[in-house]
Amino acid sequence: MDLSKPVYYRGLNINSAVLETGRTLRGITVESIDYSNINTVGYTEKRAGSDGMHASDIYLGDRRVELTGHIYAPTLPGMFDLLHVVRAVFSPTSAYIESPGDRGFLPMSFEQPTLDTTSYPSGIIPLFMNLRPDPPRFSINRDRQDGSGGKRPVSTPWAVRLTAKDPRMYVNPAQSVSIVSPASAIPGVAMNRGDYETPLNIQLVVGATVPGAGSYFRITGLNGIDMKIVIEAKANTIYRWFGDDRVLMTQDVSGGTNTAPLIMRMDLVTFATLNRKPMVPAQINPPSKPFTTPFTYWCTTTLAPSSRLFWNEAFA
Repeated sequence: MDLSKPVYYRGLNINSAVLETGRTLRGITVESIDYSNINTVGYTEKRAGSDGMHASDIYLGDRRVELTGHIYAPTLPGMFDLLHVVRAVFSPTSAYIESPGDRGFLPMSFEQPTLDTTSYPSGIIPLFMNLRPDPPRFSINRDRQDGSGGKRPVSTPWAVRLTAKDPRMYVNPAQSVSIVSPASAIPGVAMNRGDYETPLNIQLVVGATVPGAGSYFRITGLNGIDMKIVIEAKANTIYRWFGDDRVLMTQDVSGGTNTAPLIMRMDLVTFATLNRKPMVPAQINPPSKPFTTPFTYWCTTTLAPSSRLFWNEAFA
């Protein structure tokens, strides 16, 4: 994270102090951030009667983020006003209310410079992490205040701990491939300029025309998957594969968008391979940049133009 650049969380630039007339700072700054703390989930157990250990598969757990900063203001009342802003932005319950579907895990956006201008021509990687905060910590110190009735510049430190249930750092914006339909064996490539595999999301939108019996969407390739989604003989329906949770949800949109609930329909999904995790692969040192992976898809019915494959490139 480049701390000389803006850092946004819930619409607020939390790294935006400015130097005002009289060389007085006003605003909120980020002084340090540690986002390297990622839990791993797996087990080891002593192998009976021989040297060594048994070990399970291992996965990444949550990411813990520790962030510290300062609030600067020309006056004491101004400092308390900015402190209330920080407390509101990093309220976990407020974050949950803002986006219940995301359980309050909201994006913190920032920039990271890079020398890989082949993959990132601007020399900047725009990134975000989906984070849910604990209430911020702060201290009110007498020596940081003044005895002039709150008329002189003041500052106070603050800190916050945030958690990402998904440990990936994602590249912003998402990659997207429109689905042509009906279609047979359409080739494509999925780009992932990060260093970590990332979930594939699928959106199939059925319009007013009722699909014929036996309709389906199928995709192969990527990380060695062969996935098929049955499309029922129903008009005005959205089929959404949530790659992170690996579930298929359908939604009736005959009454308008988001007027009906999402319904889990895993009975419509089949895999012809043992791999049941559609992911867009990545490489640490790809032979050529940007790194891409081929895929092929089939669709036996007509879908709306908003039907697409999409994903966010990811770093571990």
